Amino acid sequence: MAWRFHGRAKVSPSRPQAFACCDDCGIWYNHVDLRWKVQWAGTRLQNLRLLVCERCWDVPQPQLKARILPPDPLPIRNPRPEYFAIDETTWIITDNGINIATNDGFQLVTN
Repeated sequence: MAWRFHGRAKVSPSRPQAFACCDDCGIWYNHVDLRWKVQWAGTRLQNLRLLVCERCWDVPQPQLKARILPPDPLPIRNPRPEYFAIDETTWIITDNGINIATNDGFQLVTN
């Protein structure tokens, strides 16, 4: 195949169309064959202002789309939470096995 100045653009003397260069690969195409490149930005697609050919056009990456979280459930009346302070206290027995102290160093029982 011989090298052509007009790249992949179609030349028609009866229906002339403008040429344009793909912003990604740099190959010449007909301007009507190029597409705008878009990307997710928050909850909508944003135009990146790049005209690209079919080969260079990518499907917008769904990982960049913002996730819409559902609202929190309504709270209940008169909740009865468990008292966790007792469960979270860590007890340490000293070397002599008699004194019991917390991690903060406060002695609770002495003999």
